Amino acid sequence: MDTVEVEFLSKKKLMTIIPNFSLDKIYLIRGDLGPLNPSLTMEVPLWLAVNLKQRQKCRLLPPEWMDVEKLEQMRDQERKEETFTPVPSPHYMEITKLLLNHASNNIPKADNIRH
Repeated sequence: MDTVEVEFLSKKKLMTIIPNFSLDKIYLIRGDLGPLNPSLTMEVPLWLAVNLKQRQKCRLLPPEWMDVEKLEQMRDQERKEETFTPVPSPHYMEITKLLLNHASNNIPKADNIRH
């Protein structure tokens, strides 16, 4: 599988957002979403979350594993083990890249995560 296919698949992952607008139900091929209400969390596919964020229509909540302390714990655990430790998400690299590129202002300590 090439990188374009992997990135495409990663965009299907659900992401939690907090919209700042109202919208009735959205009818998509993979299922209906909504309604979206201001200040109420909602899970949407990553591609939609990034699109809404780019248009300043929502705030993204990063996944639980995208926390500096948790990432450091995973790194330390992997250094101690002789075998590989499980990755936080099958598409963690693509998700991280998209979120840091398009929503870094919604990610605490985004600069530390980059490094």
